[in-house]
Amino acid sequence: MPLNGLHFLTIPPSRDVAEHGFPPKVRDWFATHFGVPTLGQRHAWPTILDRNHLLLSAPTGSGKTLAAFLPILCQIANTPRSGLQCLYVAPLKALCRDACVNLRRTWRSMQAAGCHPDVRLRIGLRTGDTSQRVRHRQRTNPPAILLTTPESLAQMLAHQPSFDVLRTLRWVVVDEIHAMLGNKRGADLVLSLERLPADVQRIGLSATCTPLATVAEYLVGDRPCTVAQVADRSEKHLVVEPMCENLDDGPGWLGTLVERLDPELAPDRTTIIFTNTRNLAERLTWALRRRYPERQDAIGVHHSAIAPARRRVVERHLKHGRLWVVVSSTSLELGIDIGSVDRVIFVHPPGGVARLLQRVGRSGHRPEEPRRGLLLTASASELIEAAVTASSGRDGQIETARMIDRPLDVLCQQLIGMAMTGVWRPADAFAMVQRAAPYRGLSLREFEDCLDYLSGRRSDGADWIPARLRWERDRFTIADERTARLLRRNLGTILTEDACIVRLRTASEDDAPAVGEIDLAYADNLQAGDRFMLDGRCLELKERASAEMLVEEVFGRPVAPRWPGLGVPMPAELARRICLFRIEAAEWLRDGEAALGAWLEQEFHLSADAAGALGRHLQLQETVSEVPPLDALLIETVALSACVECYVHTPLPRSANEAIARVLLRRWKRIGINLNLLAVNLGIYLIAHTERPIDVATWRAGFDPDGFADDLQASLEDSDLLRQHFAAAAQTGLMLLRNPAGRKRNVGGKHWAERRLFDHVCEAAPDFVLLRQAERDLLAGPCDLATAHAYVQHLRSLPIRLRHLAEPSPLGWDLTGNGFSFNQQALS
Repeated sequence: MPLNGLHFLTIPPSRDVAEHGFPPKVRDWFATHFGVPTLGQRHAWPTILDRNHLLLSAPTGSGKTLAAFLPILCQIANTPRSGLQCLYVAPLKALCRDACVNLRRTWRSMQAAGCHPDVRLRIGLRTGDTSQRVRHRQRTNPPAILLTTPESLAQMLAHQPSFDVLRTLRWVVVDEIHAMLGNKRGADLVLSLERLPADVQRIGLSATCTPLATVAEYLVGDRPCTVAQVADRSEKHLVVEPMCENLDDGPGWLGTLVERLDPELAPDRTTIIFTNTRNLAERLTWALRRRYPERQDAIGVHHSAIAPARRRVVERHLKHGRLWVVVSSTSLELGIDIGSVDRVIFVHPPGGVARLLQRVGRSGHRPEEPRRGLLLTASASELIEAAVTASSGRDGQIETARMIDRPLDVLCQQLIGMAMTGVWRPADAFAMVQRAAPYRGLSLREFEDCLDYLSGRRSDGADWIPARLRWERDRFTIADERTARLLRRNLGTILTEDACIVRLRTASEDDAPAVGEIDLAYADNLQAGDRFMLDGRCLELKERASAEMLVEEVFGRPVAPRWPGLGVPMPAELARRICLFRIEAAEWLRDGEAALGAWLEQEFHLSADAAGALGRHLQLQETVSEVPPLDALLIETVALSACVECYVHTPLPRSANEAIARVLLRRWKRIGINLNLLAVNLGIYLIAHTERPIDVATWRAGFDPDGFADDLQASLEDSDLLRQHFAAAAQTGLMLLRNPAGRKRNVGGKHWAERRLFDHVCEAAPDFVLLRQAERDLLAGPCDLATAHAYVQHLRSLPIRLRHLAEPSPLGWDLTGNGFSFNQQALS
């Protein structure tokens, strides 16, 4: 039924309707190669042929790409026109390459079957890896279909010859749309879509997203849209298993993990192992290659720090079934066609239900084929998280997708791109921007602040910095062609880390291919002869020059590099479900371990060993303290000689706990209590440097919702976090250029934006638009003000329960960041 311009398809169309509009030879070709159309294809084809915007949500392997492209291919062939007809946009270069190969293969197969024999259809690919020669040919002789990324699309729109190529577009297909909905890449993309011809038909594809109304709004703005959802009816065999060792940096755990993996690695199938960090992906790949030297060429590693050429080799070998095991962090989550994968193994819980389904969807990559996943957990807290995540995944309880809210640094970048190919009246530009769903709430003042900054003015009208724009009466355009060339090289919202490129010395002196990159701070501590791990290999440093190093592969025991990052954020819905699970499990435990075990086996499919480990963990918690309730705030304290250790149990993810911790730090400092704090998922661990007990009144004052937002913002004013977020906003907003002269370097040295530019901006223009954006990014991300403030508001009506313990409880120990291991539990 129509809802805010949306039409949800609920009745499966008949096969006759699905084939409407296709020539007989196309029908025969499809029947020969695929048989009966999938439900997603039967929904999509009539909608696309009727020129309606479409959002198709369907499981991995259900033929979404062909659902979008078969009617497009036929219409291009039936009504041939010159120029670019269809644009495909995906968040990964690898996904674009994969789709391009599959689309070309499909077209060749159709022509071999006699479909449209007289039509010559060219399919092109444009990403950051595309050469200038190929780009020039695409401008002068455009393909009918072009596959690209959001960044390359923005660059095309900011270059007049490329922009002109886009004027003939009839369709745009956005794949893996859920991966861009909540981030700045997504905001950049939908602003780019608004600059395409107004009659372009938009088609969005996704495997895992909810609510669909939000995703459709993101895709089309306020235009009408048809929404088709195909339920994932495939069986999900998700096994949760506790490891007998704690998965930290201890000496024995990696060997134990490899031994545990041995029976899971089928000799004639491919297994993908997902870790949550690049560091662990490297270490595990290294260990597997040592354990199976005869198969080391069939064991690959794939993550964002591996060189693109190496990643492409892994993707190609994976697709053709040449790899036995691939270890990845996050880079193989999305819908690359990876051939036959029997099982996905998780080392640590994935951190969210959508992420679980996305990763386990890499197995059984065909309609209705079972998805098989094994979740290995390192501690009792991980076992609980994995059990809840797997149960939610089986029930399809995906976290709510949230659209990013009007990022102003992205808007600044887009305004510059618009100015490179036209002269704009502010009112027209403002109206166009507001048509994009993330910017529907954009105020005129915010828009004008962006124009003031880009024009080199402060908000008070005083000249301040070099202008990116110039004005012709009441219209703006780019300052000059030199500025356009300079800024065009810096478009994009992906902010790369400060990295040192690692090149491998070969027999040829002229050839030193890139292996990957490591963190620059880590590289600065290396000396010639030091050995480290990359691409699952032991590399020895031979030479270092600026941001590159030359290495040789050697035998030995290397150290895995550490890359910066905060880890996988836990969604708020999952955090609350974990709290509810612990409370319900404790209730069952009161009826005995057998009752708890039966419930865990029946409702969560846990084995007897897993249920026993979980039961002992909760029983010990109940013995020394209690399972944290939702109708009270449990705070456990352990008094030491000169301080008090406190364990604050909340139903919140780390980002919200970080906000509460910073407010506590600021407020208690006023009354003479100094703190050391660690905010994690489900609570805060703090050390109060005081010899006297902290009473409930002091805790109440610390959690007081009145003035909470002001105290949080004050605590962040000169923090490293705000400086880092400002540096990121300054790069995205093109105040600070990543490539100022066509090559990567840091203006003013490493971290100059955090050290010098931040202080200058705070002094000269404290209300500067990019500084405000940095604060918004911080308060919506690492320090989640909205969630934290809602909780302390709710806490006002809840009791605070203080428990003074002789030693930390199991759940308290989890808050220290170490995790309560199964070995510790056995010794208790």
